[in-house]
Amino acid sequence: MTKTPDIQFKYIDVSSISNESLKIIGSTTYKGSEAPSRARKVVKVNDVLFATVRPTLKRIAYAGNEFDGEVCSTAFCVLRSVSTLSSRYLYYCVQRDSFIESLGKLQRGASYPAVTDGNVKDQLIPFPMLDEQGEIANTLWDIDNKINHETVKNNVLKDLFKSMLQLLMTGEVRVKDIDFGEACE
Repeated sequence: MTKTPDIQFKYIDVSSISNESLKIIGSTTYKGSEAPSRARKVVKVNDVLFATVRPTLKRIAYAGNEFDGEVCSTAFCVLRSVSTLSSRYLYYCVQRDSFIESLGKLQRGASYPAVTDGNVKDQLIPFPMLDEQGEIANTLWDIDNKINHETVKNNVLKDLFKSMLQLLMTGEVRVKDIDFGEACE
C-alpha cells in the first residue's frame, strides 16, 4: 500500500476470520505507509476469502458491503465470482469437507503449512446451473443465519447445514476453470 501512503483502509488478516462462524470478525485500520507488507489484495463486495495458511482450519469468509474496497493479506486466496457462478454458492462450495481435505493433502511446510492460490483454484466444485446455485445458496444462507442467531438448537442446525451442504452439491468443475474476471494480486 506504499502507492497510497496517506489513505486509510481496513486490513483483514487471517486472525480476522472466525473458523467457527466463517465470518470476518474484525479488522485493523492502517494508513498505507504503516500497513503490513502482506496487505496487498483488494477486497470487493461478495468476494470469498480463503486462508491459504493452514487451510484445514477453515478460515473462510464472505465479504459484505462493509469490506468493499478494503485490503486483505496475501495469505488469502481471493475468489471473485462472475456471471456464471453465484458468489454465495462459491462461499459454500469451499466450505465442503472434501474441498478442505483435498487441500490438506497439498499443504506444505512444517511451522506454517500452506497451499497456493493455484492449489485452491485447482480444486473441483459442484457446478449446477446458475438458478440452481441461487436456490442452494439461499437455502444454506438461511440455515447459516439461523445457526448464528439460535444457540439452543445450534448443534442440530450445524448438523443440518453440513448435511444440506453435502446433499445440495452435485457435478464438479475445477475452480480455476471458472473465469473469475479481474485478478486480485
